[in-house]
Amino acid sequence: MRRVLLLVVASFSLATCGDGGGTAGTGGTTGAGGTGGGSTGLCQQIASTICEKACSCREGPECAMSQEGLTLIFDSDSDCRGLFLTLGCSMGDMAAYNDAAACLPLVQAATCIGTGTEGAVAYPTEMACQSPP
Repeated sequence: MRRVLLLVVASFSLATCGDGGGTAGTGGTTGAGGTGGGSTGLCQQIASTICEKACSCREGPECAMSQEGLTLIFDSDSDCRGLFLTLGCSMGDMAAYNDAAACLPLVQAATCIGTGTEGAVAYPTEMACQSPP
């Protein structure tokens, strides 16, 4: 429940602050604990992959992901990346995921549930992809 609340609060804060237009690529933001130099760390790879899938699963500009009955809908790819890439990866791999190396293949294997305007990517429920306590 705490993780869901965190995602909801983060989504609202991004909506009120805007995305600043700087989240279009995976190398654009590395933040503290990132790999720096424009290279892509595991957190950035996970965030980019999940947002690409979330947007490809849904018809139109929206992106959506679902986990355990909760569906998060983003107005655009940049909104998704704003949450997962910019905010989620701002403190590095270890702050974002229990085990980023184990999470990446799970995210890469994630599939769409639903179709059309109801489509969403099924975010992995495995502990590796959860935020550390």
